Amino acid sequence: MTLPSTGRIAYPCHKETTEGARMSEIGFTITPSRELTADELASLRRHYLTYARAERDEVRDLHADLDAIYDGIDSLVRAGGLARTITTLNQCGKVVVFSTDSSTLSLREFQQAMLAVDKPITLVAESAPDAGTVADLCSDDVLIVVTTSNGFARRQREAIEQSKAFKIIVTASKDPDLHAIFDEVLTIGEGSEEGSSLHRVYATFGVTYFFDRLFSQYARAYDREG
Repeated sequence: MTLPSTGRIAYPCHKETTEGARMSEIGFTITPSRELTADELASLRRHYLTYARAERDEVRDLHADLDAIYDGIDSLVRAGGLARTITTLNQCGKVVVFSTDSSTLSLREFQQAMLAVDKPITLVAESAPDAGTVADLCSDDVLIVVTTSNGFARRQREAIEQSKAFKIIVTASKDPDLHAIFDEVLTIGEGSEEGSSLHRVYATFGVTYFFDRLFSQYARAYDREG
């Protein structure tokens, strides 16, 4: 099935980071056609091997961890924690989901699903040329920042703070100072700090499940065929 393009916002610039390589900054731009830098390889190893080592050394269990993550998100939904977000999405102008490159693949399914209920979503990845000017969004737009560890939002804090949009953060770790700049904080769990064993699990499975539940709740409320 070929889906129509939702287009992109014409953001002209991107502010490069000067910090060492992180998985979220490398994203999926790495290809087998070039050799990884030492920083990139170290970042990939931290991102992908930390949980595998935790399964061996800390006796973590992926099935149990996923059950806990999904149960937490389900509890958020049952408690009405998405009600304000769903109403805001229905009433707003543009919706931009701003995330790390490594979360973009999980979010494409949400983008396509929302087309089915006539709500275009624009995905903006951190490495994209338009990532530096999310501050250009208007007061009737919505900016959803996806960062289970909060690290991405810290790096992009200046642009996020400048934005006039209604700002929502989806996170799985604590940072009261950072979260204070958002209009709504959607906490899908805890313990997903960068470098933690749960970081990749939340960033991959938690994000996918949360946005599936967000779509489902939006469709129930606003799909034109009921």
